[in-house]
Amino acid sequence: MGRKAAYLKDVLLCAVLVWAVLGLPASWAGLTHTLADRYTWPEVIAGLAAIGVAVALARPRPLVAMLVTAALWAGSVAVRGDPTVFFLALAVMSYLAGVRMARARPALLGLSAAAVAAATVVPSVRWLLAGRWDPGACFFAVTGIALFGLVPWLAGHARHQSLALTRAGWERAGHLERERRMLAEQARQRERAAIAREMHDLLGHDLSLVALRIGALEVAAGLPESERRAAGEARAAVTAAAERLRDVVAVLGDGPEHGGTNHGNSEHGGPEHGDPEHGDPEHEDTPSSPGESVDELVLRAAAAGMAVTLHGAQAEAGIPAPALATVRRVVREGLTNAAKHAPGAPVTVTVTVRLAHAPGETVVTVANAAPHRPGGGVTGGHGLRALAERVRLQGGSLRSGPADGGFALTVRLPHTVPPRVPPPGGPPGGPRMASRPVELDLALARGRVRRTRLAAALVCLAAAGGVAAFVLGFTVYEAATSVLPPAEFAKLRVGQAESEVAAVLPARTRIDDPSWPEPPIPPGARCRYYSTSPEPFGELELYRLCFAGGRLVAKAFLPS
Repeated sequence: MGRKAAYLKDVLLCAVLVWAVLGLPASWAGLTHTLADRYTWPEVIAGLAAIGVAVALARPRPLVAMLVTAALWAGSVAVRGDPTVFFLALAVMSYLAGVRMARARPALLGLSAAAVAAATVVPSVRWLLAGRWDPGACFFAVTGIALFGLVPWLAGHARHQSLALTRAGWERAGHLERERRMLAEQARQRERAAIAREMHDLLGHDLSLVALRIGALEVAAGLPESERRAAGEARAAVTAAAERLRDVVAVLGDGPEHGGTNHGNSEHGGPEHGDPEHGDPEHEDTPSSPGESVDELVLRAAAAGMAVTLHGAQAEAGIPAPALATVRRVVREGLTNAAKHAPGAPVTVTVTVRLAHAPGETVVTVANAAPHRPGGGVTGGHGLRALAERVRLQGGSLRSGPADGGFALTVRLPHTVPPRVPPPGGPPGGPRMASRPVELDLALARGRVRRTRLAAALVCLAAAGGVAAFVLGFTVYEAATSVLPPAEFAKLRVGQAESEVAAVLPARTRIDDPSWPEPPIPPGARCRYYSTSPEPFGELELYRLCFAGGRLVAKAFLPS
């Protein structure tokens, strides 16, 4: 609440300061006639009130604030014929509107409507007040809206685009930083998962075979009871080591999906439970790795005491390299699970290569009969989930479950690896939107920068052209509206009432004070200076009329 109150206080203070600065010309016009003919205090108060309304609306309604000051500008030209008092308010509100408005169309339509209204209303008001048509006032009103309204708005809009580009750059930088951190975290998780797979596959397989060898000693007939008991303790120690290995794998895997499963449960290895994090082939055994062949895996398991039979050993030579590592892994996983969960049961490994239908496929089956006694192996559940995902990424299928009282693992692998497809249900964490290339963002940013620079250049050119047109137009307007015809000047008589003289005077004076010597001014008199000719760029010759006490007290001709 304290921060909000401080922010509101700062905003209010800033608004008051802006109002004071923008209202200073109006206050000055009420005190002197330096900028224009002296304004009455009701006119000054009305102008300050209009500026206050515009300042109050500058943040929530910038377009309305700009149009309020445009109406104030047009009103001052219509009522007083003066373009100098409220142009600052119009220029500042237009610039702020350009900075705060995202769309250009509403502002352009608003300024166009204001210019049309000024071109219509200002001459009508001048006709009603002065009794004659005043085209110069119409020109001033429209030119002023273009110069003090449109040009500052364009400059403000260029600033708006620059700020938007800066914000977009920071947002893009933040996005890239978050993406970099996410990729680093994913790489770390993949490495942890790869370590977990390696430990599970290699150490788990070896520990299972060690436990199988010790179990064979435990049931050997020729050993005394003490040695059998020691063998049982050793087998229990190996099993405990495997359990500790499972805990380490769970920590490295860093996820609840590494919980225990049962060998006879469908959770043990269905493809529908594949874990993508454990199935990245980029971190698996490659075809060039010096892994054991299928025949070597079977021989090592048989040497450990497993009753295992291999069919189709010669088919391994016909398996293409992309599928060979997966075939070996399937065999190793099947033998490991049989040693864990069905110790003593006969195991059959069958490898079949089918080439009847292009592009061909390899079928691997590892089946074990019903165990003679319940297995005591660790049920971590990592291997088949990772294996199922690896097989899926290679376009194959994995099926595991009870078969003929035992358990069977069957994998089909095509010889040609298809393009990768996302797992069922989409990638982890939901669908991912394709990120836009950085090169495209850079090109778009450069385009915005070029457009902003072009807009700034056009604003400068428009401002220069507008100032030149304004000065030229004002000079022509001032010369045309400040002419006192020589015949009317000759008719004027000293002592004539000021109201009678005012009836024949033009709407404007040409200058406030001449820059060359002139006859002495009567004491207490105020003088006005009118042109003798509408020529704006020739030699300046003036008629001087001085008034005091409501009467004409002196008149004079001032040559250039």
